[in-house]
Amino acid sequence: MEKHLLVACGDAYQTSQSLRFAYNFFTRRDELKLTLFYVVPRRPDWRLDPVNLEANPEAMAHIEQDKLITGVPAMERAREWLLSMGFRPDQILVKISRGKLGTVKEIVRESEEGLYDAAVLGRRGLSWFEEMVTDSVSHRILWESLTFPIWVCRNPQRDRKNVLVCVDGSEECLRVADHVGYMLRHEPGHDVTLLHVCADDRCVDAESIFGRALVELKNNEIDDDRIAIKVLTSSNPAKTILHEAEHHKFAAVAIGRTSHKPSTIGHIFATTSLKILRGIEGAALWLCK
Repeated sequence: MEKHLLVACGDAYQTSQSLRFAYNFFTRRDELKLTLFYVVPRRPDWRLDPVNLEANPEAMAHIEQDKLITGVPAMERAREWLLSMGFRPDQILVKISRGKLGTVKEIVRESEEGLYDAAVLGRRGLSWFEEMVTDSVSHRILWESLTFPIWVCRNPQRDRKNVLVCVDGSEECLRVADHVGYMLRHEPGHDVTLLHVCADDRCVDAESIFGRALVELKNNEIDDDRIAIKVLTSSNPAKTILHEAEHHKFAAVAIGRTSHKPSTIGHIFATTSLKILRGIEGAALWLCK
């Protein structure tokens, strides 16, 4: 069954973490379709009207110039690289956005309208503090009203495999399990580990926590011999998940989260998914609402 990913790309495909993760993760690339998505960066001095771009002809001229000089050549180079790596022309689509709504909202809109299986984002090698100050795409998009899975890649390593799925019995985690099962269906290169982190030894109700997640995986034809179950005790779930991902060299960590925008810095730092996003290295974080 064909999987269709929206891959957000920048100017330099050679360092595109999103593009290279999408290529390296899948072994059945014949069933993979990629839409390369480039958003022309907005400049403060353009004074864009978010409703009517044409209201500022000077800004429109800058946008078209940046699109032709930077966006079009970058996407063509990325497309040629994928073709050289064995993709068929019909597996690769290219879309370039004028950035009318801003980078984050353009990615959200395209992801929703295109009905992609996931949106794949790279994550630059900036510190957490620097990214918070600059309001990076990978953090801001988590605050949108997400109706689709997103994958955020942080320096993904080629030799990693398998997916660590964090579960707690919530509806969000069940959707994550379903998403992982679907993406790994007919993808024998990766297995799944269901992980639950609890505060003490008495919190585990295996049937409620793992039972429905297992059903979601099996509904997607993931065989029992490809599924492992693990329970760990920790007062710091994010740290434990990150250690597990690094120790066992998982290619991806999958987790569910709500989409409400954090109202305080304290809330941001208390959110497990954002803590994992801050600390993950060498792998991708898969998030489902």
